Amino acid sequence: MLQQTSDLVRDAGSLRRLIRSIYLQRDDVDRNHRRATIKFLAYITDLGHRTERYLEQFASTPPDPDPTLATMDREKIASLRTFWFDLHEFVQPSRGADTLHTPEILISYLEEQLTAIPGLANCELLISHTPELNYLQSPRQQLRERAESYAAIVPGSPKFPARMALIAIPYSQDENLFSNLIICHEIGHFVFEQLGLEGRLRGRIEAALRSPGTALSSGDLSWCSQRVWAWVEEIFCDRFAIGLIGPAFSFSYIEMFDVLGVADEDQINDFSDTHPSDSCRFREHYEQLQSAGWWSLLDQRTSTFSGLIRKLAGIPTNRYRYESNDRPRKLAKRALTAFGKVRPFVGKLIANVFSGSQCRFHGDQDLGCVKEIEKYLSWGVVPATIIRNRTSYQPNPALLVNAGYLFYLEQIPALEGRIRQSRQEQTRAVSRRQRWAQRVEQWTMKALEDVRLPTKRIPWTT
Repeated sequence: MLQQTSDLVRDAGSLRRLIRSIYLQRDDVDRNHRRATIKFLAYITDLGHRTERYLEQFASTPPDPDPTLATMDREKIASLRTFWFDLHEFVQPSRGADTLHTPEILISYLEEQLTAIPGLANCELLISHTPELNYLQSPRQQLRERAESYAAIVPGSPKFPARMALIAIPYSQDENLFSNLIICHEIGHFVFEQLGLEGRLRGRIEAALRSPGTALSSGDLSWCSQRVWAWVEEIFCDRFAIGLIGPAFSFSYIEMFDVLGVADEDQINDFSDTHPSDSCRFREHYEQLQSAGWWSLLDQRTSTFSGLIRKLAGIPTNRYRYESNDRPRKLAKRALTAFGKVRPFVGKLIANVFSGSQCRFHGDQDLGCVKEIEKYLSWGVVPATIIRNRTSYQPNPALLVNAGYLFYLEQIPALEGRIRQSRQEQTRAVSRRQRWAQRVEQWTMKALEDVRLPTKRIPWTT
């Protein structure tokens, strides 16, 4: 009995040490965090305190002499430890993503747009850093389930934040505006989960897989369904991102993943187990941009990015390919065919989710604003206020971001032409381009900050 008690005290002490190493604040006093981060870290601290009290009580209670019940005591300790292993992934990366090391202005704007969508009020974006040069959204279902199991063991445990998106950005991109527009896609994953959209698609996917053709075994049906689910969710997230911020998301995707560099290669049509081909994705980009009126702007531009979207969208769907390493080609084709049947429904789902609040381009009305923003940038002026006929106007934030990105892609030479360059600078085209591109991004970010402040400026309408 004494040995059994000693073992439990040892294990409980080991767990307490682990928990304190995770939740105790270190250098947080010198950091400013967003509200979502403060809420998440408060959850972690509260959970840690309550668990410590539980462990003291747990260790002071004599273990049950019944071997089966004693084993259950040890399983409780293991379950608690597992959950802290899960939380460890998020705690320090979110601590490090303070307001000085994240694009706070962009995140706050996107959070405002997100919460304006029906059914998503009070949702928050928890941003953390990742060493990967990629953007990630962590599904919360498993975390919530483990948090519920945890609460069944530790009385009074706080609930895991229910309306919080867990999004990781590359630590190297913490100050950038344009590359971080990829976040919009990750927000789409959160929305897909939060609104339970798989329930609206399940019947369509199953129907598409069951007919026509030979009946599938339960294992093959499950395998095909997983592929179709993954592909459908990815194009939903792409279309959602465009609905949230416009073509700037497409530009960011092209630039981040160098789609221009592989556009003429046949692999552009290849599906993977988890993602549709780029040719398929940009067909969806094209359709979403068209439905929101953006092509009336993009058709007037010289950017190779706009041309690339149109080019990839024009690839016939019969050139899409998917091959699996662990299933017959016939079954892989069945999944791809089913995806083709479900794909058209995604656009309708997006329209339903936004319910008229998606980011749109309003023809000549917005075109005039874009031209003014680009004129200001060409003179090195932050375009937060546009003066026209002695009246101060405020540009729409999404239009500002898109106009800034288009200027960044196409018109930096116009800016450079107005700036006296040293002979040395004239010979360093790449470094010169990088420097002024960074300035344009900073000016656009500053303008985005300013247009969100209370103002007497008139919203741009003409």
